[in-house]
Amino acid sequence: MQPFVDAFRKAGLPLIQHADMLPVQWAKLLLNLNNAINALANRPLKEELSQRAYRVCLAMAQEEALALLKRADIRPVKVTPLPATWIPSVLRLPDALFERVGRAMLTIDPLARSSMSDDLAAGRATEIDWINGEVVRLAQRLGQTAPVNERLCQLVHEAERADARPAWSGKALLGELRTAAKAA
Repeated sequence: MQPFVDAFRKAGLPLIQHADMLPVQWAKLLLNLNNAINALANRPLKEELSQRAYRVCLAMAQEEALALLKRADIRPVKVTPLPATWIPSVLRLPDALFERVGRAMLTIDPLARSSMSDDLAAGRATEIDWINGEVVRLAQRLGQTAPVNERLCQLVHEAERADARPAWSGKALLGELRTAAKAA
């Protein structure tokens, strides 16, 4: 990236360099764990993130990944105003409080959906195996399990094969993920 640093500076664009990209990649992946939840909800991101049950689903997926990353001694970099380890707690806040604290997360196009949701709508294979599936593979490498992320992978794969597009309610999806976590 060194040859581009000056060009970015002259253009007024931020460019943060990291010697180790693995923590950067994991930080980005943690945020993208919402893609599966959004695809299964079949709702715009703003509507989905406005409902606590969906946010708790995301918090569960992130907490599972964060525990594995800690075990693997990987510290995700800070790519949001809050450290990655704080985000699950913020996601669990009641809706009214989250609207104030998580305002930036809700300042998005009211019709925007995740790319995984777009893939399901278009009948394409999704990137589930490269997002939530990566958490499952990390767990396997560590001799652990990742039941929440594994169940999200299964549900998205089922949706890829389904004749009709699913639209999970937050309550139903949360129940499904809690059942998977307890069974592990």
